Amino acid sequence: MEQFQGVISRAGERQVFMGEESMGIWEEPGAESGCKLERNEVAIEFCAQSRNESFARMVAAAYTAQLNPTMEEISDIKTAVSEAVTNAVIHGYSGGDGIIRMRLALSENEVQIEVTDHGVGIENILIAMEPMYTTRPDMERSGMGFAFMEAFMDELEVRSALGRGTIVRMKKKIAPGV
Repeated sequence: MEQFQGVISRAGERQVFMGEESMGIWEEPGAESGCKLERNEVAIEFCAQSRNESFARMVAAAYTAQLNPTMEEISDIKTAVSEAVTNAVIHGYSGGDGIIRMRLALSENEVQIEVTDHGVGIENILIAMEPMYTTRPDMERSGMGFAFMEAFMDELEVRSALGRGTIVRMKKKIAPGV
């Protein structure tokens, strides 16, 4: 068990929490759902390289297509995934070696996306979530990653433990097709 911090954001309202339990990093796929019919889930792992960010975007878009989303909903999801993966590459691993795991689940009219790294962790999530904040000003980073994730997704949860890594969980409801 490790000490971690977390923030949940729903409709722009943030709740902070602390814990001394497992963050859930690297749980086996299906651990929460048992792969029951009412919930469909997949997980992929890829090297923490910037060139894999577009792959993660396409996987999320293709997987979410099962819910018949609008182009705007797909665009929102792709942008949020892009920001989460880029944060893991740039800030979690500082551009070094590492593995990113992305887990996606569908249930009824909602997609859930989890992006996990075993990088350096986030010292203070609330500060990191502030627009324009970046730990890499040398790379001319805009510091808008978490702000975009909050804006484009219905729910954002960030859990992190220093030296252990970060989990970004996002949810988006997909409007029923006509």
